This record gives sequence, structure tokens and C-alpha cells, in this order.
Amino acid sequence: MSVLDEIYSYPEISFMGDLTLDGLIGEMIADFTSKYAEITGEKITLAKSDPNRMILYAAALQIYQGFVNIDKAGKMNYLKYTSGDYLDNLCALKGIKRSQGSAAKTMLRFTLSAEQTSAVTIPMGTRATDGNENYFFTTEVAEIPIGDMTVDVPAESASVGIEANDIEIGEIKTLVDYIPYVDSVENVTKTQGGSGVEDDESLKERFYLAPSGYSVAGSEAGYEYWTKAYNTGITDVLVTSPEPCVVKIYVLLEGGQIPEELFLEGLEAYLEDGNIRPLTDQVSVNAPDQQEYSVQVTYYISKTNTSNAVSIQSKVQQAVENYIAWQSEKIGRDINPDVLIQNMVSAGAKRVEVTSPIYQVIGSTGIAQLSAKTVTYGGIEDD
Repeated sequence: MSVLDEIYSYPEISFMGDLTLDGLIGEMIADFTSKYAEITGEKITLAKSDPNRMILYAAALQIYQGFVNIDKAGKMNYLKYTSGDYLDNLCALKGIKRSQGSAAKTMLRFTLSAEQTSAVTIPMGTRATDGNENYFFTTEVAEIPIGDMTVDVPAESASVGIEANDIEIGEIKTLVDYIPYVDSVENVTKTQGGSGVEDDESLKERFYLAPSGYSVAGSEAGYEYWTKAYNTGITDVLVTSPEPCVVKIYVLLEGGQIPEELFLEGLEAYLEDGNIRPLTDQVSVNAPDQQEYSVQVTYYISKTNTSNAVSIQSKVQQAVENYIAWQSEKIGRDINPDVLIQNMVSAGAKRVEVTSPIYQVIGSTGIAQLSAKTVTYGGIEDD
């Protein structure tokens, strides 16, 4: 069971019981007629057009809205229901703040026009761009030694968010800040790690796991908490200990993206903090073991659904995409064609022929990665 599943499995609660608007109106009319009879000694019935009944209706609406607001206010104190600013204030009880996002990271390679007789300094903050308003700046000072032509320097995007992710190798190639003797610059790793403001679901997870982070005893949940605290773009974490005092952590990024070495190194350095890692633990951070698979399927639509064939084809294509996303969203998830078939049939396919993938166990540290996809519509056939 995932952390969120555990949170939402707690019992439902209500601060207004089973009160409904109709029930409240009925109670107010009964109270009115009862009190009227008590004071005047006369029994009355309020017709639908009776002014007193109209007044009670109007009052009931306002009173019921008050009950609803009370119910919401009460629930905002509980992790299962809280959201937005209420969640932020609840997190303050454990000293947790919503992450405002992080910048995408990459490695920039600076190349000289010719060998120099003295070292060439690359200042921290040197900027480069891909020409599409994505600017990256170096995060440390670097030097190209005498006799060398290049140096690789870590860099991160000037803006926070996901916009600067997934820039391919070699696309950041325009040097913004002039450096004597430097002829060119390019990114030698794909950009990744940028994330936006943390959403409620991620923050709820960290709040729930927070007690595990109080101790440096090296618990599995503790390492999971601190790993997710590093970057909200981390969607899955696997913590293993193959032998005493050895901890191996595997991480997966949003959208099933495999983390680059630069990201892994940054996370490992973060976990080396003495307040996180027990002194006796040897911690390494790793990318999941990639297991490639292909999707090659043919599907058919029942004659009964001929009039909806175009719509069904679109839904089936989306069902395949949903399967591909599902297959790579969790570390250790076996390659399972049954889920693909289920998705396609639920989308309207009558029959599905799967050439690949075949069921395959990928191991606890593996992750399925799509290598090729062919989806063929076989046409209409009898029911």
C-alpha cells in the first residue's frame, strides 16, 4: 500500500453528521409550528406559499451553509481532507514547508579555441542558453588547466520549474557571457530535475513520513522521506540494504524518467548530511536497472460498434499510452501485457492480439522502458 493509500484509508468523519438541507428545512418548519402552537394554542400548517415558510427556507440556506463551513474547517485539521493553505499550516506543526520547486540541472562543457599557456577560469554564474529562453548558469568556479582544451562544469537553469527539463545533449550551445579563449559551450547531459511548486499530494506524503525523518537510525521510511524532500520531481523511491551498513537507494523521476548521473550525485551529497545519514551507513544513490520492452499489438472492433469505430480507435490509442505510463511509473513493476489488454478492451476494443510485450519479471530494482511501439487497427469483425 502506498503512503497516499494509507492516508486515504483512514475512516471518514463529519462535523455535521448526516444533516442535509432538506432535513434542516424540515426540522425548522417542525420547530416553528410546534413553538407557534405552544405560544398561541393554535395548530397551523405552513403551505408552500406561506410567507413564514419562505422565510424559513431563506434562513435554512444560510444556516446550512454555516454547517458546511464548520464541517470544512474541522476537516482541514486532518491530513486526509486538508489542502492548500490549510495543509501548509498543518505542516508547520512538523516544521515542513511546501517546496517552491527546483531548477533543472545539466553539465556544461567549455572548449577553448586553442591550448593556452595559462589556465583559463570559468567564473561561477557563467551563462549559456539553448536559444529558446532557457538560460543555465554554472554553479561553481572551474578552470581549464594548461595543456587541456575542455572542462565540464555543473549548471542549473535560471528559472524554477519543469520548462527547462528534457533539453537534449548539445542543444545548449550559445555562450551568453564572454570568456577569453573559450570557443564553444554545450551541455553534455540531458537537462532534468526541474520541478514546480509542490502539489498537495506530495506534501501530504512528506508530512505523513516526517516522523521517520526525526531519527538518524537509518530506517527505510526515513531514507524515503529525506530522498523525496530533496526534489519534488522524485516520484518513486526504493531503499535496500543488501548487507549490514550498506544502503542502496534507487530513484525514479516524474513521468518514468531515469535520473542522470549529475542528479544522482547531487542527491547522494544531500543524503551525506550528518543529520540524515547514520555515521556507519555507506549510502549510494542509483538509477533503476532499465529493462527494455516493445509494444506490438493488433486490435479489432466489434461490428456492433461500427458507428463508434473512429472514437474507439482514439480511445484505444490513449489506452496504450496510459499503459506505457503505468508500466514505467514504479520501480520493480513487472512487464505485464494483461494490463495492456485490459486497458484496450475497456476502451472499446473487441479483441486484442499482443505480439509483445510478454510477461517478464524485472526484479525489485528494475524499471520497464519502452523501446518501440506499433499499434495496428485490424478492422471490424463479427461479434
